[in-house]
Amino acid sequence: MLSSELLRTKISRGKITPLFCTTNFGNGTDYELANKLIVFFTNAQKNKQCKGNLLQNIGLLESEYDYKLVRGFFALLERRSIFRRLNTSSSIATPILIRQKLFEESSKQGLALSDSQRQDIIQKVADQMHISSENVETIMWSDKDENLLLTQFDTISPKDLILWYNLSLFQTLLFKCTRLEFYVKGGLYWKQVLRNVKRYGLMYNLEYYSKGISDDDGDGGDGSGGSIKCTLEGPFSLFKMTDRYGTSMAKLLPSIVGTPTWKINGSIMKKTDDGQKIYSFELSNESTKEFLRSTIESPYQNEDDYVYDSSTEATFAKRFHQHFDQNDKFGWKISREPDPLIADGKAMIPDFLFERFGRKVYFEIVGFWTKEYLDRKAAKLKVLFDDDNKSADLLVAVNSELACSQIETISKDKIFTFQKDVSIKPILEHLKKIDAEIIEEKIHTKIKLDEKNLDLISIKQVALENSLPEAATLKILLADYPDEYVIAGGYLVSNKKINIMKNNLDGISKFVEACKILTLQKIPDSCHADLLSKMDYDVVWEDLDPNHAKISKRAA
Repeated sequence: MLSSELLRTKISRGKITPLFCTTNFGNGTDYELANKLIVFFTNAQKNKQCKGNLLQNIGLLESEYDYKLVRGFFALLERRSIFRRLNTSSSIATPILIRQKLFEESSKQGLALSDSQRQDIIQKVADQMHISSENVETIMWSDKDENLLLTQFDTISPKDLILWYNLSLFQTLLFKCTRLEFYVKGGLYWKQVLRNVKRYGLMYNLEYYSKGISDDDGDGGDGSGGSIKCTLEGPFSLFKMTDRYGTSMAKLLPSIVGTPTWKINGSIMKKTDDGQKIYSFELSNESTKEFLRSTIESPYQNEDDYVYDSSTEATFAKRFHQHFDQNDKFGWKISREPDPLIADGKAMIPDFLFERFGRKVYFEIVGFWTKEYLDRKAAKLKVLFDDDNKSADLLVAVNSELACSQIETISKDKIFTFQKDVSIKPILEHLKKIDAEIIEEKIHTKIKLDEKNLDLISIKQVALENSLPEAATLKILLADYPDEYVIAGGYLVSNKKINIMKNNLDGISKFVEACKILTLQKIPDSCHADLLSKMDYDVVWEDLDPNHAKISKRAA
């Protein structure tokens, strides 16, 4: 954060935007200025120059570059520097004591109106303190800011200085904020940001929204494709404005823009020649990707790398993966800590989210915690399960040893208990009900098939091409082509092709020879046995070797 007089902004049509430094690293004028200032500080530290000399050198840049930018860079570099007063051999002769002695001696002799009178006073003080007159003059003002020596400088690259400056500029803008709304994506990041909201004592409210900050990918947290925003009251909206509150809001900013996906909008109060005016601003990770960077990387690349909060959660996730193939494009997917659910303006971030075809099911595991924690959890669940709140499909598994019976009585059809490990059976039953609903929703979809390949239709391929569940795809195809196909091993085989193969199978008794005939008709190996059965043939296995297997025609 910078001082308010160093804030650089541009205003257009009622909107205000920080005047960020360009990130044309290695070539632009902003980079050039940043590099020059870093070199000045580096040389000043190397040569033990005083701050006054450093300021004099940097002052020369103010006529060549934007004054506010020069001073902004300087302010940040100064925070990476340590200035100390000149060390002397005498621990007694401090600047304050020397000035005191000089003033006392001057009051005795009278005001020094000549250089010789001044030197006489200095010499008498030097004699009293047993140091040289040169040391008296050197030490006298050595504790003043401009005379402090740069003894240590923690260097930084021009690129990092520019990115630091841009963040600080953004923070400075928020200091005069009247209202702030923001969105971050992912329950893990919401947890981190909201923890800081509470830590800094900011007043906040969470709500679902459809306008304003938009979730471009539609992957919001309300179970219906919407998104969530957190609204903060700004320091200039309070009855009693405080610098402390404004500073707290500025401190929150790094945790927001440090996440991979974020959006912020709000209002700023700014003095103009016509008085106070309100300007709006809107920024996101997309609009600032060349100016700001995410400082928080994803804590895990895939589900296997994730460190779960408990062994109970880890065991449940493992069981879920055993039932649902996560590589199946249209199967049920599981993810950790999704966007929050909202209960009375506050956040509840479930442990898991199950998703398929836009349907979302949240799952919370309530383990053994303190009574206060369980009471808060129960209050949030009660709001979420209220009849008027249908925004989320939430399941809750409760440890049967909990001393919080009120949780179990909230919703009997959505809450179940466990002892050691969470049973996946209630989850599977719930997801099956939703699968049935999805199929009913999708069976009215129109499917257009490739006219050149109507004899053999892959149900899975058609499902992928039309973004449909395989069960719904099969229902639609059978409705569109009644009595025209036989289902075998995930394929629809036309009656026309079936008749050709039946004729070719006459006189064939070995299974492998029958398979050759099916292969010539481009029937996949995986459905040979099933198709033969549908064609009224029995496969007789003498052992595990297919070469020994035989086929026999069933009696009509």
